[in-house]
Amino acid sequence: MLADILLIIFGFFILIKGADLLLQAATSIAKKFGLSEMLIGLTVVALGTSLPEIFITITSSLGGHSDLIIGNAIGSCICNFLLVIGITSLIRPVKFDKRIVNRHLPIGLGAMCLLLFLGNTDKVGDLSTITRWQGIVLLICTIIYIIYTIYEEKQISNNKISKEIKEDVNEKGKHSVLVIIIYMVLGILGLKFGSDFVVDSSISIAKILGLSEKFIGMTIVAIGTALPEIITGILAARKNETDLLLGNISGSNILNLCLLIGLGAVINPLIFTSDFNISILILICVTVLLQFVAVLNKKSELDYRKGMILILVYIIYILGMI
Repeated sequence: MLADILLIIFGFFILIKGADLLLQAATSIAKKFGLSEMLIGLTVVALGTSLPEIFITITSSLGGHSDLIIGNAIGSCICNFLLVIGITSLIRPVKFDKRIVNRHLPIGLGAMCLLLFLGNTDKVGDLSTITRWQGIVLLICTIIYIIYTIYEEKQISNNKISKEIKEDVNEKGKHSVLVIIIYMVLGILGLKFGSDFVVDSSISIAKILGLSEKFIGMTIVAIGTALPEIITGILAARKNETDLLLGNISGSNILNLCLLIGLGAVINPLIFTSDFNISILILICVTVLLQFVAVLNKKSELDYRKGMILILVYIIYILGMI
């Protein structure tokens, strides 16, 4: 089992590095075709940070591991809201952007309710199926959300996110054609083999310990794929830019629920068990709680005390799953 644990750690490392290389290559290509920095940031960069989860979803779906896909998607969302925000707030208070609270969190709630509905429409006993057509619906929702986000950003001038994206794009857009090709090849290979290591080793550990794939997906895989968000949150706190964090996490969660599960279902229809209903309801409660805190908090921020509560809730949630 030690070998499997080491392979998971190595797999996550390769996944993150591969995603970064492919992201740099894609950004450089977009720059060479003269695409705007904002468009690159809100499409290439946004989707690029989700590449580890996407490749894990593809690998799991081809192997017929529905629990791992849905568990990873929901578990990553819960991890983002509780663990990522909680850890970040220990370093510096997380600021609430009213636009995120009033628009993107409600959109996220809509995605959760949609998944809850789709997961219970074709129910037989404790099982139901998220079909390919339902997966297409989720993918369409993903496209609509990305288009809406791009439109919304166009209406906002001098936006901090746009400035950060511009700096990030300018930094990553200066590569020659040969370097771009090398980055793309290495990135794809890293994502392919990294996802294989994570999925295969996770399933192996689940069998050895007698744990379900759902549990592994919502804990080990979810926390592993949330590492980029955790690192981003810590860096944002050190730069005193935590007002961007909630927006990044909200967008990431919507992509997790719509893009990952939709993509998995299109490749291979997913089995949705009744246990997932409880996890989605927990996610809904956490989202509503964050909204209440944001609305009722006069300082419009989440300090270290509330952050410690979020981390404690996450620990209780994991222990409850065990």
